[in-house]
Amino acid sequence: MAKPLLPELHPNAVALTAFRALPDGSGRAYTISEAPSRAHAIKFSLRRAWAVGYVRPSTHTPCDCYAVLDVLDANDEIVQDFCVPSAAAFRWWYRTLDLRAIAEPVCTGTDSR
Repeated sequence: MAKPLLPELHPNAVALTAFRALPDGSGRAYTISEAPSRAHAIKFSLRRAWAVGYVRPSTHTPCDCYAVLDVLDANDEIVQDFCVPSAAAFRWWYRTLDLRAIAEPVCTGTDSR
């Protein structure tokens, strides 16, 4: 079976960030990485990651992804997302985008606080 093609990048894409759900039910958000040449750099990174299996289209169903790669517009609003399928893939994105965890834990809505 052929791997699914990536959708076209959203025309307002200017930056990327990531989010991971953690085993304890919380989540971890990561810093925003602005692309130097905006959409061109994002497309290049997505194509390269897709070629080696480090990104795939999101299905928007309960997901088996290790993390979600969010595409942001100039107002830091999420305009598109992609699935990061494994820890190895996430490490590649972490290094490529120079991501860092945001100190505040993020509630995923599964705790009772």
